[in-house]
Amino acid sequence: MTTTITKQQDIPTFDVAIIGAGLAGSLCAKQLSSAGFSVCVIDKSRGSGGRAGSKRISETISCELGAPYIFASQPETKALFKNLVKTGVAAQWKQISSKQIPGFVGTPKMSSLTRHWLDQVPFITSTKVQQMDRFLEADGQLVWLLRNDQYQACAKATKVIIATPAHQAAMLLATHSDLAVLLLRANQACKQYQSQWAMWLETQPSDLNAIIELKDSPIQRMIKDNYKPAREGAEVDRWVIQASPEWTAEHLDQDKQWVAQALQQAFAEHTEQRVRQHGDPHRWFFSRYTENRGNKTYAWTPEHQVGLAADWLCQGDAEGALISALTLTDWIINNPASLQTEL
Repeated sequence: MTTTITKQQDIPTFDVAIIGAGLAGSLCAKQLSSAGFSVCVIDKSRGSGGRAGSKRISETISCELGAPYIFASQPETKALFKNLVKTGVAAQWKQISSKQIPGFVGTPKMSSLTRHWLDQVPFITSTKVQQMDRFLEADGQLVWLLRNDQYQACAKATKVIIATPAHQAAMLLATHSDLAVLLLRANQACKQYQSQWAMWLETQPSDLNAIIELKDSPIQRMIKDNYKPAREGAEVDRWVIQASPEWTAEHLDQDKQWVAQALQQAFAEHTEQRVRQHGDPHRWFFSRYTENRGNKTYAWTPEHQVGLAADWLCQGDAEGALISALTLTDWIINNPASLQTEL
């Protein structure tokens, strides 16, 4: 369904509007703006990064409660990080790397990656896109009008990329009947997801490994965040504790103070370390999606000029988000006149 706009409105207009400033959305913005498209990115948070964002602890120190690192197992992500390392935005974390699959972190923090990709792109923050309407403008061009949760217009664009968790994408896609095919893809991903509690804490320095994987514990993984390249804090060990999906599911709606005490107790039992200080736990409701098999790593409907890029369309992890972004933008750049729906 389309409507004609007869009155000129003072709304910023772009070739592409990208909803979501995580790894996938930010990389899409970089790739398309480098190819000559005018691009804007809109995110409901105050900054970029999404689940690869950074938690600020002090003026000079931060840590990652979401994606702690990114493995590059595919040629395209290895090439991507080779360039990022050259620019000083990323570094290989040798303690987690193998010869076949290197692991990388952003420097000096993970959100440096998305900030780098958004450096030359208009970025609209603290704005939740709630509604998508398609309009026929006076010059005959079809555009999408994006409205925030107050139903105020925030941007117009001929193309839209949704780069959010599947549940959020589904809610947005459901606002327009023409996007039912994309909605089906998002709904399929919504069936399989995991939540995760995560928190940071500090102890005295120890010779414990940089990453410790646990079984039969409330904790799935413990990461020495200050062991990452270009991090501060040699005088302490700054740990990020990631709860197991099973334990998180059992205690999804528990009080944060209770969660903090339970995770600290489990940490102390496994490490015999005394916690000096800690932050509040953060609940990642949509922490990870099941690996998507048998479908393309992105979705694009050329008749509506709307696409999807996200980890849940690919491997279900941080590298999957990057692959999804690279393959979608490659399709858009190299197939400008195609009428073939890519799913």
